[in-house]
Amino acid sequence: MEQSRQTDGILIDYKEPEELEQLIDFSLPDQGVGPEGIFPLISQTLQYSVNTFSPRFMDKLYAGSSPIGVLSELLLAGLNGNSHVYHVSPVFTLMEIHVTRALARLFGFNGEFAGGLSCPGGSASNQLAMATARNALFPEIKKRGYSPRLSVSELEELERRAAETGAGAEAIRAYRIFGPAATSTYGKLMVFTSAAGHYSMEKSAVVMGLGTDNVVGVPCDPYGAIIPSELERLIQEHIAMGHTPYFINVTAGTTVLGAFDPIRPCSEIAKRYNCWLHVDGSWGGSTVFVPELAKTLLDGSELADSITLNPHKMLQTPLQCSLLIVQDTTVFPRANGLKANYLFHGQSHDLGDGTLGCGRRSDAVKLFLGWRYYGAHGYRLRIEKALSNVDRFIDLLAMDGFRDGRIQMLRLGPLETEQQQQKSKSSKPSLLQVCFWYRPQGSRLVDWHGTERVWKESVESPSLSTRTKQDLVEEEDSTLHVPSSGKLSRSPSAVSVASSSSTRTATTTTAVATTASINYGHGVVLTDAQDREQAKAWMESVVKYVHAKIRTRGKFMIDYAPLGPHLPIFFRVVLNPPTIRESDLQMLVEEILHCGLAVQDAIPIPECCREYA
Repeated sequence: MEQSRQTDGILIDYKEPEELEQLIDFSLPDQGVGPEGIFPLISQTLQYSVNTFSPRFMDKLYAGSSPIGVLSELLLAGLNGNSHVYHVSPVFTLMEIHVTRALARLFGFNGEFAGGLSCPGGSASNQLAMATARNALFPEIKKRGYSPRLSVSELEELERRAAETGAGAEAIRAYRIFGPAATSTYGKLMVFTSAAGHYSMEKSAVVMGLGTDNVVGVPCDPYGAIIPSELERLIQEHIAMGHTPYFINVTAGTTVLGAFDPIRPCSEIAKRYNCWLHVDGSWGGSTVFVPELAKTLLDGSELADSITLNPHKMLQTPLQCSLLIVQDTTVFPRANGLKANYLFHGQSHDLGDGTLGCGRRSDAVKLFLGWRYYGAHGYRLRIEKALSNVDRFIDLLAMDGFRDGRIQMLRLGPLETEQQQQKSKSSKPSLLQVCFWYRPQGSRLVDWHGTERVWKESVESPSLSTRTKQDLVEEEDSTLHVPSSGKLSRSPSAVSVASSSSTRTATTTTAVATTASINYGHGVVLTDAQDREQAKAWMESVVKYVHAKIRTRGKFMIDYAPLGPHLPIFFRVVLNPPTIRESDLQMLVEEILHCGLAVQDAIPIPECCREYA
């Protein structure tokens, strides 16, 4: 672990699965190998595993544990306690109760019974929230099972079939009176979540029998945050269908961009339609320890019914540690409890009956001990240090001129000129994720943001393909902000827009320039559908190639991610480790450039993306 922190150290000696199976004996013998046989295996495990303690582990939304975190794991493993009933884990139980109460206060939950429960991961916390909300709002489901009323379309289909078979209105009336959903107080239960939200919402819907079709993705703004007006529109549409909206999930820190949904306006909508409002703060909820951030990013958190928080992500707590915080903890046993008398004997501090399981590890202890050790102030400093790493990384890239555009940042927000972008924060990450592409030598700069906009319009408005060049120029002049000269930048690689997506009309005599594009300050906007598809596929191959090179060299771990159907996948670096040094950030840039050197030989540049002299 110490070696990985050195300048020339690696965080993993990476091997493919087939190689690893040749190096390590994974067989399970009848006779044990004893100490002499087990310690070599432990050494091999350390050698070939990923060392998340390294400051250069920038792959996921978590980082290596802290010393107090390791100690807390030793304590939990040594005592092997089970926090389902108080009398077998008295200290662990009280630690969980007190740390969840303290978190509830930070989020503005000030009721007498505000607090929460620990769960084995953020997905489990979100699932517990969805199940608790359903059983609290519709308690009959707990006993009778889920049996919603027929929707408007289903009733229409029933009437059609009755008419076809000659059964008539009497059969429909009988079905409504005696059918399985005849006495239901609800229609199909609908879950609403950000289109950029975590897939655990769909997973929970599968487990609960709601079905993924009943999880509605709400459109996001250009920064990746849910649009409240779209949320309300979709709720009204589903009510008109005979469905019952019951659960609204807003995300505090999305997985890809780190976007924060506006909690306060969504809470007003939830109240208006009698929905449970849940905040999935698995990633960004820890910003509650930074009051200045919490005032803006988590504004309205006190209005939520429940909040998920994963200290194992931003607070350097060992995996796994996830907490579900609620306004009133009595809702847990009310909604989920079965009072098994062979286990629960009326002790008010028994936590297990409020969960969806039985035996439970006391993961909240890890946050309790960490909080005692560092204090809330220490956690604040840790998050502020991570945020400063992001600022410094962006500064380094800007000072270096992005190495002649080799590293091209993902832009967010409305399309704008470079001058306007410098004045705004549209390209600055929402949290700790920094997103970018690597542009190989010999390729021209493509404005992916502008190209995405043209792409979307061509899908949403087919008439785009028949617009004249002048129409598009005038429209782009007002939205893409053509330079003040009012003229398009002309070059052999920036020619006129084709009059149709299948025919390319060049307006230059340069023989090799046959692509349709417009050149702006951020690069060329590809306006031909075929070019866009080809360029996207090429850039995705480049990203995967460079990513594989970085991974196998073992000095850094970073990841890549998608964002909708039109943009190519891009690198996503999470600057979360608290031990990151400026030298690590400089080394990361050098590593990307080094691994990208051979990409133009390995992956030919398509004509639409070539840089011409």
